[in-house]
Amino acid sequence: MPKRIVFYFIGFVLLASLVYYGFSRWQDTRQQVDLWTLVPHNAAFVVETNNHSELVSHLRETELWESFSVLPVAQRFQENMSMLDSVAPGSQRLERFLDKKNILTSVHVLGKSEVEFVYYIPVVSVGEHRFLRTLTENIVKSVIFKEETREYQGFLLTDITNTQFGTGFTYFSYHNNIILSASPVLVEEIVRRINRGNLSSIASDFKKVNYLGQPDVYANVFVNYRAMPEILGLFLKEELMPQVRYLSSFCRNAMLELKMDRNKLFLNGFSNPETLEGSFQSQLKPSAPRALEIKQLLPTRTAVLLHLGVREVSRLRDAARGKGDVYSTVLDSLARSFNQEVALAYMESYNMNTSPEKIAIARMASPSKTGALLKKLGEQLGKEQRQKTYSEQYGNYTLQLLDLEDIPARLFGEMFTGFEQSYVLQLDNYVVFAPESATLRALIDDIAVGEVWGRSVAQKSFLEETLQEGNFSLYLNTVNAWYILNRYVQEENREDLLQNSSLIRRFNQVSLQFAKAENQYYTSFLFRRQERFSATGQGGYVEEVSIPFAQRLISQPFAIQNAVDRSREIVVQDSLLVLHNITATGSRGWTDSLQSQVRGSIQQVELGNDNKLRYVFATTSRIQAIDNQGLDLEHFPFNVGDTLRLQRLAVFDYEKNRNYRFLVDDALGNLYMYDTRGNAIPGWQPRRMDYRLAATPQHLRVGGRDVILVLLENGYIYALNTQGETYPGFPFSLRVPITSEGIAKVGADLRRSQVTVVTRYGDVVVFNLQGQIVRREQLPRPSKSAMFDLLPDATGRSFVIVRQDQGKVAVFDQDLKEMFEKRFVTSAPKIVQFFNFGGGNQVYAITETGPQKTYLYDSDASLIGGRSLESNQPVTIHYNEVANNYTVYKVYRRELQKLSFKLPN
Repeated sequence: MPKRIVFYFIGFVLLASLVYYGFSRWQDTRQQVDLWTLVPHNAAFVVETNNHSELVSHLRETELWESFSVLPVAQRFQENMSMLDSVAPGSQRLERFLDKKNILTSVHVLGKSEVEFVYYIPVVSVGEHRFLRTLTENIVKSVIFKEETREYQGFLLTDITNTQFGTGFTYFSYHNNIILSASPVLVEEIVRRINRGNLSSIASDFKKVNYLGQPDVYANVFVNYRAMPEILGLFLKEELMPQVRYLSSFCRNAMLELKMDRNKLFLNGFSNPETLEGSFQSQLKPSAPRALEIKQLLPTRTAVLLHLGVREVSRLRDAARGKGDVYSTVLDSLARSFNQEVALAYMESYNMNTSPEKIAIARMASPSKTGALLKKLGEQLGKEQRQKTYSEQYGNYTLQLLDLEDIPARLFGEMFTGFEQSYVLQLDNYVVFAPESATLRALIDDIAVGEVWGRSVAQKSFLEETLQEGNFSLYLNTVNAWYILNRYVQEENREDLLQNSSLIRRFNQVSLQFAKAENQYYTSFLFRRQERFSATGQGGYVEEVSIPFAQRLISQPFAIQNAVDRSREIVVQDSLLVLHNITATGSRGWTDSLQSQVRGSIQQVELGNDNKLRYVFATTSRIQAIDNQGLDLEHFPFNVGDTLRLQRLAVFDYEKNRNYRFLVDDALGNLYMYDTRGNAIPGWQPRRMDYRLAATPQHLRVGGRDVILVLLENGYIYALNTQGETYPGFPFSLRVPITSEGIAKVGADLRRSQVTVVTRYGDVVVFNLQGQIVRREQLPRPSKSAMFDLLPDATGRSFVIVRQDQGKVAVFDQDLKEMFEKRFVTSAPKIVQFFNFGGGNQVYAITETGPQKTYLYDSDASLIGGRSLESNQPVTIHYNEVANNYTVYKVYRRELQKLSFKLPN
């Protein structure tokens, strides 16, 4: 009996233990877990969603999804989801399983080379448990997937492999939650994190923040700024990483709401300041945010802008930099003279091998005080370096050279390095610094014609959707910055960048802003496709104006501006040598009868006492200048010589003060120069070149020197001063013929100023203005009949190289990579034109003179409108930024036509 009692007692204890163990496990599975506490603290981003189907549905409606869905990573994800859904029980059960629940996705950097994701998915009902069990059983049975299980620190991990794609994922369950990732390393890290206990949320600073209950919010997005350098370091070259690490230290973390529209993506919320010593935030310590008032000075070709709104700009300085040198006292005073705004802007570049132009802009508290300090610094530099302070006039502006390395960095901190020397320009309440004077001259020109952010309809529309005031703002135009991105992305990632170019370039307007709000920063991230306003039908030509003439037209449509309102007009010449003006509305304006055909192009200058636009051009033996009524100006025309055959006219304004020089060349290679009164300039009557010119002479201003660049068809290169004298090192011969102009990049001096030319046989030659060849490279030449030309755009900042060979036309970019090749009906030489309107808006025009057909191609080499145009002359094309459409003027026999077209977005 006692033995039986003992036996029953032992059995009862065992049964009670089993019941208690089962109850404990049941309780464990019932226990609610904050999924945020499972996320490793090294996550760069965490995204929380609660309505999977609505998010996917809205994404599909956006243009963002249209672009994103074609990316390889998105396609692989879709394929895996489709295969999993094919083995899931029931119809579309996988999508319904993911719907209506809070799902976390964390983003991590692994091994300094990969980005991986972890998904945290709750299982909230018995039906969902049953669904998962059946799905697992079906995976085991499927030939598509392979399943393996293993034990890791007390948890059962399951590895699933897709045998078709070679991809896979690992998952385990924890308290009615599935943790899943393609990275077994991350899954094992989470297991170790659980076993260590004392779980804390990576987003503990935002416990009470949840945007998901608000209308049109699709996700909470947690950002770990301390991990940003690791993320960006995967793609960017190491030379940029010090600046990336510094800027990333402005805030430590953020919680943002995700909103989407058809052509934009918003992330808005709050960021917590970085508290670590030496951080960007601790140095800046901004107070009230500031408006972007420098928008009136920023060219539309700006690619990247870093803007800081801070009361005391001098906070940005590195106190130790330059301390104790002879310039430190005046630099200290100069730094304290700036307040409210300081910015660093990079301009659009056109190849990845050239450093982009940049400018630093700072607002002055007192223009007179800052101007006096700049003058004092210039005098001090001149005294120490034993040379006269250099300055140059450009129109009404003075460009002052401060020959001291990294002045902007000494004034505004390490973000502003890279200024070997600084040219300084005062504009209204701002000072602009640039390493090269040509950059400031181009800036002045952009402001003069209104090509700035403050007057750009597209840019103003973008800025209206950004924060109107900020302390730290970063603006990026991905189209303008395309070659900059190519230049600074790691070599192994450049292929991915090119593959994803359609997405990156399509959503081209990006901003990231921080504005002080009590103890946090209100944060706004905007990823936006440039707004496109109403336009004509996409893809085809729409005829707007057709004007018949009594006589055959013998010239191309010359583009001019109206002398009064600057509207775009056209001038054409007929076979009776009469010039006809066509206004912007398509009506006939003035006429002017000439004795011979216009040679070269028609140029516009501000002449006369009223300084209004006048039209200057050359005929066979004369230099003509007429007003907006077609009447000759006083002193004009200049009769250069009745026996001459002039080829082209160049107009130079050395100091932008309307003291023009008119230079013409004849068929023998003689050069003649005159002033506005018809006086012959000494040294140019004539300046003999011994051979015909290959292109119109160019004027370059280099460090206060005026250089006139002359290319001859026999391959000789001349660099002349204003008296026609040859600079040292010139002339020199390329020993190969040239038939097109060169493109110059002006540097700080003659040695650092470079000119690129291409010979008829495809040698791309870069030389400096000391007459030294810097490099020479041969383009592919498939046959001896292949001939090459260099085609600059209207601004002279970008170019393409064209190869013609037996009816085929190939186009090469500035990196000498072939972009496209087209075959045409005849083998005769074609008239090829290149129009670059910036921001990726490019058009190529190829005219066959025999069949009298012109073909227009977009930047993707697609034939615009699907057809050719009847045309026997070069065409003129304008771009309308507001409507995002193009206007083309063409002549054919006795008719001038104005057509419009719109390119696909």
